[in-house]
Amino acid sequence: MQRVTVILGLALLAVTSAQAQRGSWQSEIGIQGGFSRFKPSGSGAKDHVDLFDVPSFSLSPLNHSYGGIFAIIPWRDKIAIEPTLSSAELSAGGTTFSLATLGVRADYALTPKIYAAAGGTLGYVDAGGQHESQLGIQAAVGYRLHLASGMNGRVEANWQTTKKANLIGPANVYSLLFGVSARASGGATARPARSTSAWDRVIGVQGGYSHIHAIGSGAGDITILSFPGWGGGLTTSILGPVVLSVAPTMFAIFPAGRKLAVEPGIDIHRIQSQGTTAFTANISARLDYAVSGGWYAAAGGNLVYTKATPGSGYFNDPAKGSVSQPGLNVAWGYHFHLAGAFGGRVEANYVMLKQNKDLGLATNTFGLMFGATMPLR
Repeated sequence: MQRVTVILGLALLAVTSAQAQRGSWQSEIGIQGGFSRFKPSGSGAKDHVDLFDVPSFSLSPLNHSYGGIFAIIPWRDKIAIEPTLSSAELSAGGTTFSLATLGVRADYALTPKIYAAAGGTLGYVDAGGQHESQLGIQAAVGYRLHLASGMNGRVEANWQTTKKANLIGPANVYSLLFGVSARASGGATARPARSTSAWDRVIGVQGGYSHIHAIGSGAGDITILSFPGWGGGLTTSILGPVVLSVAPTMFAIFPAGRKLAVEPGIDIHRIQSQGTTAFTANISARLDYAVSGGWYAAAGGNLVYTKATPGSGYFNDPAKGSVSQPGLNVAWGYHFHLAGAFGGRVEANYVMLKQNKDLGLATNTFGLMFGATMPLR
């Protein structure tokens, strides 16, 4: 198991594990999210959709056009190549949706902090046996900053436009994004100093497989395979009023002794279109206990907070404007060093959300997740 997980993690990072060249860029991997306005081209109507996702998750090419995961690969003194990716596959009621967005661009360092970028995008969707690819172009201007030892950040204004496809019309997406990243090379020198605790203080993101079962429901279960994870994003997805959540997409680990660590988790999503707004905060807090080597066990609580325009169909009571749904979670996993400043983990978790009369039945979710962590110092 140990060898398998290490090999899988290294394979995922292989495309960006080359040593950084001397110059304006270094090899990094990061996540991003923020505000986006999706506007169909040439409609002349107020049909835009405003979205806020931390971090981003794949709905492309129907809403988003930027990837939630990005890598920086130095190429020349002032130029780096940046691929981006978000992907997901959802199965519900006998229908499978496959969604992906890919991007490749060149980043040019105008100054040590300011950069400009341009490149292309490719969106793919497969729904109910029909599939479609959609090409686009992108441009961006951003500002880089140092956040902490081993961690960098950036703020970016991003514009993407997609051409008309057979099933999907052309659109423009205007985004204001915030990203965090860490070095993907550098070996042990990039790793945080090891304390007497079995844990390092890190921040991470996870994705993988989730199986959602509504207890007592005659409807079929929902399965999701996504990178990064969807978390509570189903609430604000293209599927409409669906209030379901899986393990939070982002997490942090804070050592609380030699064996114990505190792990909060969160992801946030909001959608607004034509007078209807939906918001969800998917939150967890748990204790992680180091069992032996890299193996650990965890347990804690969950809270899913959902707010929506009354009468929009999100809640059973049309007059309701917000609902909180508590729950519990347990997990068993293995964590390890991945590459450069990055750690990794593979985890099986189980999230149980309580029945709520305003949302419907209780749900149990089994997840098999892969996570990547960056040092937080």
